[in-house]
Amino acid sequence: MTAVRVKGQPGFVLHRRPYSETSLLVDLFSREHGRLTVIAKGARQRKSQVRGVLRPFGLITLGWSGKGEVKTLTQCESPGPAFNLRRRRLFCGYYLNELLLKFLHRYDPHEALFDYYQAAVAQLAQGVDDETVLRVFEKQLMNEAGYGLQLDRDQDSGTAVKAGKIYRYLPGVGAFVDKPGRNEGILVHGSSMIALRTETGFDERARLELKQLNRSVLRVLLEGRSLLSRAVYSRLYPANSRPSKGLQDLM
Repeated sequence: MTAVRVKGQPGFVLHRRPYSETSLLVDLFSREHGRLTVIAKGARQRKSQVRGVLRPFGLITLGWSGKGEVKTLTQCESPGPAFNLRRRRLFCGYYLNELLLKFLHRYDPHEALFDYYQAAVAQLAQGVDDETVLRVFEKQLMNEAGYGLQLDRDQDSGTAVKAGKIYRYLPGVGAFVDKPGRNEGILVHGSSMIALRTETGFDERARLELKQLNRSVLRVLLEGRSLLSRAVYSRLYPANSRPSKGLQDLM
């Protein structure tokens, strides 16, 4: 493999873990190069200049070099403070990161998805309705990964989805008008699908239905791979100490 040298690349930390006694192995999401893993040499040392920069939810200017699939971090600068996510919203952010780690292949650039991710994290920090943020990002991720939801057409007739009708959505196929004897798929109102397609108008019914819809599609696409965000949240925040709405109500 030809040696590469990249610098001045905007990116985010998705995950990091110890590597040897002094270094970190860091999963990054970069705008022009997609997801990649780097070794941050010496980053675990107390006096390391990058130790406090390599944290999730902060835009970082990055550089790396190397021949193998795992590169060596050569540049790590923070142009500003990280987005401040707390409690439930922090775990919503971890959930977004975990989706990216599960769905994206290494070195497969998704510049639009990078912008969507940055916007989603900013919205979580700004207090935008977290369910809306998660549902829209899930849709954007599935679209960018080639598994787009079919939200505009009834697959039986080819006509546009109508707000006043009820549909059944089959993952990998699309929406069909609900009728007697049709039991497969997730029940969802046309108004809910329109809300997700246009990214506006999320009422309580839409929030519930779209959570069930996206979860059913993601479950198929993940092929049995589990998402750990909710389990970690449950361990850290027992049921009697959680906010009024837990992560299980969001994902």
